[in-house]
Amino acid sequence: MTKATRLGPYTYLPAPAHGSPAPNGALTKGGLPVTLRVTEPILRNFLDILAELEADLGRRWITAQGTSGRRPAE
Repeated sequence: MTKATRLGPYTYLPAPAHGSPAPNGALTKGGLPVTLRVTEPILRNFLDILAELEADLGRRWITAQGTSGRRPAE
């Protein structure tokens, strides 16, 4: 994950993948950042799992819509 993510009133800014002097991401609210030192790996893992679940749900939803047994209106 390399992009900013909205989490309610907060924005999660992950640490850059390579070459950054700042190894930790941050949560911001109202322009005030809080550096994540201990919890960032947990938060990053949680958001990655949510993204996987969202993608899987999207695939299942499309499959379910295609096999609903309904015929389109003529």
